[in-house]
Amino acid sequence: MSASLDSIADLPEAARLRLSFDPDKLQRDVDQLREGRWGAQRTVVDGGELTASTEIDWRCLALRSPGGDPDRTDPGGPGTEGFADTPWIKHAPYLAEVLASIPAELRSARLMSLAPGVTVPEHRDTPTGLPYGFIRVHVPIRTNPDAVLLIDKVEHCWQPGTLWYGDFSRLHSVTNTGDHTRIHLVVDCSISPELLSLFPEHFQSRVPMSEVAFNRPEVPLQAFELADFHCEVPVPPCVLRLDDQVGESAEPDLPAQVIEHEGTLVLEISGGPSIALVHVGGGEFRFQGWIEERGLHLDFFGGSPRAVFHTRRGRRRQQVTRTAVLPQT
Repeated sequence: MSASLDSIADLPEAARLRLSFDPDKLQRDVDQLREGRWGAQRTVVDGGELTASTEIDWRCLALRSPGGDPDRTDPGGPGTEGFADTPWIKHAPYLAEVLASIPAELRSARLMSLAPGVTVPEHRDTPTGLPYGFIRVHVPIRTNPDAVLLIDKVEHCWQPGTLWYGDFSRLHSVTNTGDHTRIHLVVDCSISPELLSLFPEHFQSRVPMSEVAFNRPEVPLQAFELADFHCEVPVPPCVLRLDDQVGESAEPDLPAQVIEHEGTLVLEISGGPSIALVHVGGGEFRFQGWIEERGLHLDFFGGSPRAVFHTRRGRRRQQVTRTAVLPQT
């Protein structure tokens, strides 16, 4: 591991950010949403598939989700739809203000409710964190002294109206042994310099900037150039395993093609998911609904058209190259 990545690992497990909100207004909005469809927590696994709903009383209501789907309780993953506000946001004007005040491109935003007597077992949220391209922040709305978050063996009980970053790539768990439900607004944010500027100075001064995967905005393609990227290309299965770095293996590749669908380029994998491609410049794409952590470069110049799949952690990139087949003209 590089010294810079060691520095990332040595950063504090959590930090209070320089924004605060009105606890009464937060609670008022949540009260307006009590009749909403709070669903059991789910998450995304390889290929964009969703896990079964959790069996514990850990419930979510989505304010932002893939495609603005109000019933999605997961944080989202690679797919054909970007993140959008759900209809519930119209019933929560102050929470909408809170989200608008965060200076970053927002992914999912969920109200997450942990009932009394419930424990979320120790786990890691991956891939999250500064080297991967997005972080998870919390705005506590309702809590009690016995609702404790444990990150890397450090106890936290964040108070309503504050804004907190946690490094949830580290082992963490939550236990609510109190009498009242714990409710947090949990927001996934792509990383921007403006977002990083909200961290306390002692935290910022220790961040190795070369290891932060800052979000690159989309560079939209013109309609007339979409056809330039049509091709057939084999996809290494490791590209779809979200906890893996890409690399060569004995596994057979998955047949796929890059096609145009409703004005967007889509990587359509035979027997697998379809993933829209977001152009970030120079023929390089990230996956719709995903982050800077992995992507695809389509290079059709020279004698051998190729597709280069990469994964990224900070400034380290691993890649695999496959030959692309262009349409006959």
